[in-house]
Amino acid sequence: MRSRFATTVLFLLTLFYIIMLGGGTYEQITVTSVVSSAPPKSLSMLQGDYGFNPVRFWVLFRPLTILLFIGAIILNWPSSLRRKLILIAFAFDCCVTLATFLYFAPETGVIMNTEFNSEIASTGLFERMQLWKNLNWIRLLLFYISSILLLLGINQSYASYSK
Repeated sequence: MRSRFATTVLFLLTLFYIIMLGGGTYEQITVTSVVSSAPPKSLSMLQGDYGFNPVRFWVLFRPLTILLFIGAIILNWPSSLRRKLILIAFAFDCCVTLATFLYFAPETGVIMNTEFNSEIASTGLFERMQLWKNLNWIRLLLFYISSILLLLGINQSYASYSK
């Protein structure tokens, strides 16, 4: 019974993590690339009453995945391979979270609050946003690696309980 519950929690973690990965990929490909293309003109996509605001998505999924990570670690502790895969994925996830709080969230705030002016393009802001966009690719890569590790963990759980 415990093994099924552990597998279910790991499955839910992986599902929500992959949904979160989809949100991050969508933002990077469709929003970040546009917003960083010609600042401050391109910032209109984020500003105003109808600007793109992903906060609700992340406020829902981020804490949920952290809670599921903790549950999956506790419940899957007896399986050494699953435990290792989940812990490595969680370590990558912690790096992403730390980078988000230390760099990405503050930088996004600065970017979003830059005054919109349709007449000018700022070279300094453009370079800053290119760095933000490129570092975000690295952050997204860590999300992909964590997702793959979680998928491998699900595969391991089926293999270990079928014996």
